[in-house]
Amino acid sequence: MPIWGVTEQKSRLPADHGRTLRTVSGIYPDGPPADEAEAVLAVQRQVARVMGLVTRLDVGPRPEVPPGPAIHAANHRSMADLLLSTGTFSRWGWPIRPLVAGAYFDKPGLGGLLRRLRCIPVHGTEAIDSAVEALERGWSVAIMPEGRIVPKEEWAPTGVGRSHPGIGRVAIHTGLPVVANGASGTEVFWPRGRTLPLVRPGRRFHLVLRSEVVGPVPDAKSRDATTRIMEAVARCVAVSDQIIGRTA
Repeated sequence: MPIWGVTEQKSRLPADHGRTLRTVSGIYPDGPPADEAEAVLAVQRQVARVMGLVTRLDVGPRPEVPPGPAIHAANHRSMADLLLSTGTFSRWGWPIRPLVAGAYFDKPGLGGLLRRLRCIPVHGTEAIDSAVEALERGWSVAIMPEGRIVPKEEWAPTGVGRSHPGIGRVAIHTGLPVVANGASGTEVFWPRGRTLPLVRPGRRFHLVLRSEVVGPVPDAKSRDATTRIMEAVARCVAVSDQIIGRTA
């Protein structure tokens, strides 16, 4: 895929009235600057190698979307979701930038890793503008619409928890394709509430991720777009849960 080729895609302003997003040109590069992309890919590969020592990553093929940036959506059951996504992006050879709660950037060790991965800090609603800015520079971004690590009792019925409409606003505003991702197994490897993941000598935790291309959303309202996206995420989660053997 050429890095500096240009793909034109039309941007669409949201019909529902919320916080005004930054204006977009509707023209997006095929990818981020080559040197910056390779730097992120190098860190992703390092994380993937370490993850391979304690986990078995089972991820689907790279989703087929047109050249240019895409918006990835995923469920959020565990701190390990970031590690799984990093390993997945490394397998795909795709330097995707996740949105991560700003407080994690202040944690020793973790904060440095997040910066090297070019993660986008979330500090309130301005994170939406930060995501749009990254997309305009050719970066694909990853967003967890649930906005927090969801307790099992909340995601158990459908596979996902309650979502926020920010991703719907970004999808409508930019007109870019959306890719839904569903992960399973991270909640066992790094249970909610634990400071560190579980590491068991001789055991590699099975982590699964499957994806579905939603494409550009046709909706005019951000909540409708978010619902459409989360329904796709839930379908992906159901497949991942089935592969991993989760029954309840």
